[in-house]
Amino acid sequence: MKPDYFTAGGLWIERRRNKEGPPVTYTVWKPNTSRIFTDVKKAIKFAAYPASTPTGQELREWFKSFEPKNVPDPVPKEEPNDQTKMIT
Repeated sequence: MKPDYFTAGGLWIERRRNKEGPPVTYTVWKPNTSRIFTDVKKAIKFAAYPASTPTGQELREWFKSFEPKNVPDPVPKEEPNDQTKMIT
């Protein structure tokens, strides 16, 4: 599966969807260190970009772009025989 990337200065984040194990992992590289996360909040904390900076805002928007969209639940379809009675 194709990974997604975020880069800013010395920060590089790779989002990868996995076939086995955790469904999504984030590999975060900073100068001289890297870590793998499954939790977005922990990855943001490790990246150490405050929300008040432009890069911090872009980083949070990038993570939000992967959140599932709110799609209304489809109306359950009735079977044609649900409203009929069986005659014995």
